[in-house]
Amino acid sequence: MSVASVDQLGEFRLAIPVIRPEMMRHVREMVRAQLRMWRKSEFSDVAELGVTELLTNVFRHTAGGGELLVRETSDGIRVGVIDFDGRLPLAEEPGRDATGGRGLLLLAGLVGGLETELLPQGKEVRFSLRAAGRRGESAFEESQAMASAPG
Repeated sequence: MSVASVDQLGEFRLAIPVIRPEMMRHVREMVRAQLRMWRKSEFSDVAELGVTELLTNVFRHTAGGGELLVRETSDGIRVGVIDFDGRLPLAEEPGRDATGGRGLLLLAGLVGGLETELLPQGKEVRFSLRAAGRRGESAFEESQAMASAPG
């Protein structure tokens, strides 16, 4: 998959050699703090949800840890998780009675789509969030804008 050029301003990286569910709260706190420093707190809720989903998938579906990347762009942020497993994630509709398997679908709908890039030793799964009114506005931002529109 080709990746469009991104006007990247800053980057936050966090290597996570072993991912455990009990560390998710701390990772979300770090993401929230970084977004606050970049003055992009408006993206915190969705970014934290996305980080949790992506890291949970690494925990459940791979044999190792990964790396979290949060990139500041001129019009928003890009959030990605790198793992060292070359299998691509499946974002397909689970069976009606399935108790799991909906996280990536829900996240993709919320952020307007996910990107996956195969790397020499693994992959990166990422999403972008952009300020309202910018090209590529996320589904979350569109729904917020429509909900607050008069009429």
